[in-house]
Amino acid sequence: MLTRKEFLLGVLSCSAAALAPAVHAQTNDKTLVVYYSWSGNTRQLANAIAKELDTYIYEIEVKKPYPDQYSETLDLVREQMRKGQLPEIVEDGPDFSEFSTILLGSPIWCGHASRPVMAFLEKYDLSGKVILPFATHGGGGISQYVDDIRTKYPQADIRSSFSSRGTSYRTEAIRQWHRENKLL
Repeated sequence: MLTRKEFLLGVLSCSAAALAPAVHAQTNDKTLVVYYSWSGNTRQLANAIAKELDTYIYEIEVKKPYPDQYSETLDLVREQMRKGQLPEIVEDGPDFSEFSTILLGSPIWCGHASRPVMAFLEKYDLSGKVILPFATHGGGGISQYVDDIRTKYPQADIRSSFSSRGTSYRTEAIRQWHRENKLL
């Protein structure tokens, strides 16, 4: 017959063994916030999202900046879309294979992801990752952005999106989005 001490030690060691894989899985799970921002709105939202998760953040940069004037930028974007062109982006990012979850942010341009985000999607393989799209817009909502990602990465686990008109987001709404996607 086991003594009380032996019994408790046995229970504790079984409990620790059962918890070990879960703890290991959580520590290997890395999250990265990736975004492009033309006006600064998406940058502000990306920083708020990363702050709530206390996680890594990476800004997509273009080699040749878009014009300062929105109407000129929109004209250029329409031309790039018509011709199927993407801007060159700076390739100085982290090893994306280290991250299992990517929160991907973009301004909405002509109803789609910005051209720099589309260039990022062309350059890096996010297949098999969890992707949470977020966007800023001028009133048209998230439009085709999530479909843009689904089309590019049908094997990715694309979760619910978050969008904000300009910088009108609320921190509690970001937290709720994180909870819904089991990030908090």
